[in-house]
Parts: sequence; C-alpha cells; structure tokens
Amino acid sequence: MRHRPRSVWFALGTGVIVTVIVATVVLVPVIGLVASAAAAAPFVDFPVGGMIATVVGGYALAAGFLALILRIRRGALAWICSVAAVIAALIVSIYPLGASAVAAADQAGEAIPTVVEWVGQLQQLLP
Repeated sequence: MRHRPRSVWFALGTGVIVTVIVATVVLVPVIGLVASAAAAAPFVDFPVGGMIATVVGGYALAAGFLALILRIRRGALAWICSVAAVIAALIVSIYPLGASAVAAADQAGEAIPTVVEWVGQLQQLLP
C-alpha cells in the first residue's frame, strides 16, 4: 500500500483551516447581518428555510470535497479539491446576503442600494 505524499496532507489541512476561517469570518457576520435585517423589517418575508438549506448543503459539499482528499494520492488533485471546498464554502456563506436582498427588493423595488447598504454595514463590522 502506497503512502500519501505530504502535499495531499497539506492540501487537506489547508482546506480544513481555510474553510473554518471562511465560516467564522464570513458566514457568522453575514448571518448576524441578515438576522438583524429580518428583525428590523419583520414585514419582509425572508427565505430563511432556503438560506439554511443552501448553507448546510454548501458546507456539506465542502466537507465532501475535503473527505475526497482522503481517497486521493496525487497532490495536484488534492489541492484542486481543497480549493473547491473553500470556494463552495465562500459562495454559500455569501448567499444569504443575496437572498435577503432579493426578498427585500421584492418589497422595496430596488436591490442594488439594499446590497450596497448591507455590504457597507458588513464592512463596518469587520476589523
């Protein structure tokens, strides 16, 4: 039985660490922002179920990419899976902003200023 090269283990470790960082640095503030917007505008029907399903499914996909690294013996392919996991986590971490903006824009009629305002508020929350 062949041993896995170090690059495979480094790809797995880097993918796990960066995915956790994306979850804490991007997803947590986005969820806080969406929750505060939902509390401030209770008349807007935010698609909470769709947001939860998308985020859970996206992070499950990221975990699948990371688990796939355990079956791979080539470093380059392991790094591709690692990057795919991070990209999946990043996309689904930002998704609630877009879904909330669309829900609010359906009521307000203008999505771009809503997204710009939320991104501005998000920038103020981040150091």
